[in-house]
Formats: sequence, structure tokens, C-alpha cells
Amino acid sequence: MSAASAPDTSLDVETVIVGAGFSGIGAAIEIQRRDLGSYVILEKADDVGGTWQANTYPGIAVDVPSIAYSFSFENDYPWSREYAPGREIQAYARMVAEKYGVTSHIRFGAAVERAVFDETAHRWTIHLGDGSVLRSRYLITCTGLLSVPKWPEIEGRDTFAGDSMHTAEWDHSIPLEGRRVGIIGTGASAVQIIPSIAPEVGHLSVFQRTPVWVGPRRDRALRPGGSSALRRLRRWITEGILQLASWMTVSYSRSKKLLARVEAAQEAYIRRSIEDPELREKLVPDYGFGCKRPTFSNDYLRAFNRDNVSLVTDAIERITPQGIVTADGVLHELDVLVYATGFKTMERGNAPSFAVHGLAGRELGKWWYENRYQAYAGVSVPGFPNLFLSAGPYSGGLNWFDMLEPHMHYIGRIMRRARRSGTTWVEVRNEAHDRYMADMWKRAENAVFKNATCATSNSYYIDHKGDASLGYLRTPWFRWFRVRLSRLTDFRFAP
Repeated sequence: MSAASAPDTSLDVETVIVGAGFSGIGAAIEIQRRDLGSYVILEKADDVGGTWQANTYPGIAVDVPSIAYSFSFENDYPWSREYAPGREIQAYARMVAEKYGVTSHIRFGAAVERAVFDETAHRWTIHLGDGSVLRSRYLITCTGLLSVPKWPEIEGRDTFAGDSMHTAEWDHSIPLEGRRVGIIGTGASAVQIIPSIAPEVGHLSVFQRTPVWVGPRRDRALRPGGSSALRRLRRWITEGILQLASWMTVSYSRSKKLLARVEAAQEAYIRRSIEDPELREKLVPDYGFGCKRPTFSNDYLRAFNRDNVSLVTDAIERITPQGIVTADGVLHELDVLVYATGFKTMERGNAPSFAVHGLAGRELGKWWYENRYQAYAGVSVPGFPNLFLSAGPYSGGLNWFDMLEPHMHYIGRIMRRARRSGTTWVEVRNEAHDRYMADMWKRAENAVFKNATCATSNSYYIDHKGDASLGYLRTPWFRWFRVRLSRLTDFRFAP
């Protein structure tokens, strides 16, 4: 920072928010609630919803009870089911954005390519794909963890002569009825898709690298009406259960026995759901429960009992125009190929999904890749003033809203402090960041993700450095209190 240069106040807007999913909507509401000045949301798509706008594959639904997968201040939505389908989740996002006046601040079709911090003017310059530029004091990245599809590196992937698509880019114009369909992957998306399309396809070949832990889902239709107080109570109970599940994961040494019981129950469920003994063994994971995000379905396992569904566990060797060749030399002829290979999470090119250049030209994604993923309280990184992350490293959990609302509250507190003091430069102090990350890295060694049984899980919770950098390593309740009660002395506010 140049002490001799006065900050440039010629801003197009006070705050730029990138992404109009729940994080972007939540950030906007927080800015409005605290009267933090002008803002704009840049959204590359043509509608709100983020992940729920992009993902429209058959069977898509939330995997957290709907009553908890919502803003705590907007908890009276008439959900149709305990686990709402994707279209309802997006409808809820639209409703919230409209009700709180956020929609009028969104610029749709605005893809951000890069953002550069100006050390002299204390501002961000955001470059868009159409060549336009915006200048703002603050930048809040809300591009989500599940926004950039991950394509597998398989020889011949571009040679397939049939129809192909990623689950995150589902093409509803591609017919499935009576056709030979192959799906690569058995993660959360595949667990929902497979039982949804199995009855209509001619034959479904499921290519599995690692099996997934699956438990029964206690889904049910919900009756409209009921009191707000009852809904708040149900939400409180549901969140308590999720908090316990989070504690089991991050406190592995103290919850081994409890996790073992859950694992035994899920294994029993898998075994009694599959009729063929040989197939049964292939669908039971060889890694511990909790290494990957668990899934819940009443139909996924039973789909493998169908005559027109095959599980393929031999490694994929290559893709040809006719289909997939596995390591045993068998050609699996296909008409449609579906990639259920997930998303980039803690990988370069994601969260944020565009280049961010801070002090001395340091690029955030490159710096993370080379120096380990890290962020103070999940929202701020040294060397990147006036930048806030909605979901930085070491902040994810079972329920997105358990992370989102505390993060937005914390960011709002910081921005309000800066606004009241006339600050134009806000940056987390290096010593505070290093102290925080030392604690996170220490806690990571005790989490279930670093347990030896997770070695074969191929978990997206583990990054390329071997760090468990995705999940928050304390309970969400601890974070809720911390962001409200902690002092802001860990940040430098410079005029």
C-alpha cells in the first residue's frame, strides 16, 4: 500500500457480489440489513439459485431436511416434502430474492473472468467476459463449492459417438427411454439419478470406482399449514441432530464407537437391500463411515436388483465411439454416457471460480495450490484486502446454511466497522491468520477424514496436499457464537 496516495473514491458500486445462489442472496440481505451501501450481484446464469439453477437432473433433491435447508429468518416456506425436490429449492431462492428486494440488484449473464486489487486506490477492479469493468471497494465471492463440474481424465473421452452429458449440465432433450445408458460415478448425484432413470432405460450400466455409504431416507409428504413456532422447534431439533453428526466427524477420537454403530447399521441396510450376494459385497464400502459425505436413499440400492441394471467395478481403461472398455477387456456398448463425477471442490479453479489477484499480483487460486488451502475463519486471506469468501477453506459442513448465515453475519460486522470508521482497507492480520490455521491443521489430524480407513475413499474432503481442507473442524454451534461474540482485533482497518 502506498501511504502517499489517497484512496480513489470513484467507485461504480461499494460492493460486488459474485454469484446469485443462496450465498449471494444471503450476502445481499446482510448488506441491506446493515445499510452498508450500494451493491450489485454478478450472475453468469439467467436465474437465481446457483447449484439449484444449474442442476436439474432426474431425481434431484436436497439431502438435508428442508426445514433446516433454509434461511433461519425465512422459515415458513410450504415445502411439499421432508426432502424437497430441486425445483422447490430454486423456487424458494427466487421467493427470498424477490421478497427482500435482491432481484433488482442482480446482473444476469455477467460472467466474471478476473478481479484485481488496486493497492493505491484501495479498490477491486472486476473484469467481465463481455469486456466490461466494475470498480468496487469490496468483493464477496459467492460462487459456491459445487459450481464447477469435474470431468474425468479418461482416454478417448471426446471420441464417444453417442450422447453424453455431465449431471451438472443435464440435457433434457436427450432421450433415455429404451436406450443403453452408462453412468460413471456413484456419488450423491448418481444415488439420486440411478433409481430415477432405471425404469425407463433399456439397460443401465453403473461404473463404480468406490462404493458409497447409503442409509435409508425418512422422506414423507408434508401437510401445509402449522404454526411458525412449531416449525422453529422442528428446525431447532433437526439442526441439533446435524450438529451431533458434525461433532462425530470432527471429533473422531471421541466418537469412534458411535460412528462404528452408525456404520454397522448402514452396512446392514445395504446388505438386506441387495439380493445377489456377490453384488452385495461390491456395494459395501471398504473405508470407514464419514470419510465421504454420506448419502441417503430408499431406492438407490434396490435399483441394482433390476434385470436392466448392471454394476461394473472393473476400472475404466478408455472410452471408444461405441462405449466404455474396462480393464478386463470388455466393451460396454452404450447409446448415452452420463458423467456423475462431481465437482471441483478444494481444487484450483474453484471457490472462487475466477482469477483473483491481490497484493503484489498474488493470485489466490495459485497461492492456495502452492501453499495449502487456508483462510481465517473461512472468510478472509492475508494479502487480499477487502475480499471476503462466503465459503473459504475449512468452513464446509453438512448443512450449507449452518455455514452461510454465520459467515455473512461476520462479514457484515467487519464491513460495518470499516464503514463507521471511514476505513478503505480491511485485511486480516498475518499473525491472527497463522494462529487460526495452526489450530485448524492440528484439529484436522483428529478428524475422521485423516483416519487410515479413509485411504481408499477418494474423498473430496481431502485436497491435493493431503489436507482435510473442506470441512469446518469445530461444531457449527461454536462458529455461530464465535462470529457474534469475538472482537475484530484480528483485522487491520486502514484509512
